[in-house]
Amino acid sequence: MEPDSAFNPLDQIFSYQKFEVDNADYLEFEKKVYFLERLSEVENSSVSVVDLYKKKYIFLGSRNLEPFENLLGEYEPQDALYYIQWIHPDDLPIVMDSYKRSFKFFLNLPEEERKDYKLILNYRQRDKYGKYLNIIVQLVVLELDKKGNIWLVLILDDLLPDKISFEGVNRRLIHIKTGKICLFKNEMEPNKKNILTTREIEVLGLVSKGFASKEIADKLFLSINTVNNHRQNILEKVKAVNTTEAITYARNLGLL
Repeated sequence: MEPDSAFNPLDQIFSYQKFEVDNADYLEFEKKVYFLERLSEVENSSVSVVDLYKKKYIFLGSRNLEPFENLLGEYEPQDALYYIQWIHPDDLPIVMDSYKRSFKFFLNLPEEERKDYKLILNYRQRDKYGKYLNIIVQLVVLELDKKGNIWLVLILDDLLPDKISFEGVNRRLIHIKTGKICLFKNEMEPNKKNILTTREIEVLGLVSKGFASKEIADKLFLSINTVNNHRQNILEKVKAVNTTEAITYARNLGLL
């Protein structure tokens, strides 16, 4: 697929909606920038916001994605297409298809439900040294305009550990509260789906929310030793050095 044709889905997304946005909306967004900066620190992720009306990034926090900073390409860093131009050419068509199908899904929802879903993508992106790195991207609808159009989109980017091999673009669109997979469910590989048991996913989910082993044991009516055994088994199964890596891996598979 040629780059221009690959970008057409984004052009379609931009043209789906007739926006009603004014200066007051941008002033209101400026009040939230501090919280986005804090989110980047707490999640230890790169946090960005894309303005679909202006077709550009209006917030960029690149804590973890230093390898992708200051890349020289066809598009300026604020341009919505800037990072897309560095996606591995084999992954680009699937990534673009994921965006297109996800936004169609969002726009078919009632306005009040459009913020309830999250797209998770895992693909390869070239860094400033010419090496392709394995990254995970989470995308949610952040703000609607006065007409209920999808105006601002929040994106979190993380680098996956080198030890996690790349086996093709992994994509999920899930309901944030229930974890139900709503798009691309048929693409989940059985061996990946079953790599962790239900209890292990439950334990890891609580770890990701900041609960200590004692608190998890109390919540799940387990002994601390059992919880710690689950945590150790999780690390061994996903070949992670620590729980942060395990959480990132599980999110990549749509398990959390």
